[in-house]
Amino acid sequence: MRLHSYIFPALGLPLLVYGSLLGIAAASAATPPKESPKEAQKEQVAPAPGSEGDTLTVEDKRMAYLVYKLLDKDGKIKGADIKRGEKLFYQNCRPCHGEDGHRINFTPGQGGTFIGQRARNDMPTFWHQMNFGDEERNMQAYYDEIPLDEMIDIAGYAQTLP
Repeated sequence: MRLHSYIFPALGLPLLVYGSLLGIAAASAATPPKESPKEAQKEQVAPAPGSEGDTLTVEDKRMAYLVYKLLDKDGKIKGADIKRGEKLFYQNCRPCHGEDGHRINFTPGQGGTFIGQRARNDMPTFWHQMNFGDEERNMQAYYDEIPLDEMIDIAGYAQTLP
């Protein structure tokens, strides 16, 4: 018998395993490592407002601003100047909604929901109606007439109404 007949069976398996490992190592070196979701997110840059890539509507932006920047954990408007909001409410909202916000009932026949309850219990709906109107109730949109800082103050004051 030849010498390689005895050596190959003894070394064959270890060589086979070693060769396999080299192949796996070479394949993984050729494939770039996958980025973690956090790393991938860092590289994504939001499009500039108003640019071609900016697909958010004014409505989306205002609603996102409310949810992510203005509401505290209890649903209250953060940073509102209530005194200024009261003056702005009387100037802009009182003619239709009345002194105490009870002139218009949002849920007729269901016990009554007025501006104060809506502002406290359902600020997203209140905010949307104040910004973008409500055709069903003939309320105008005011997002382009009343500046955002004034709307914040009005919303904060509305939450204090009965």
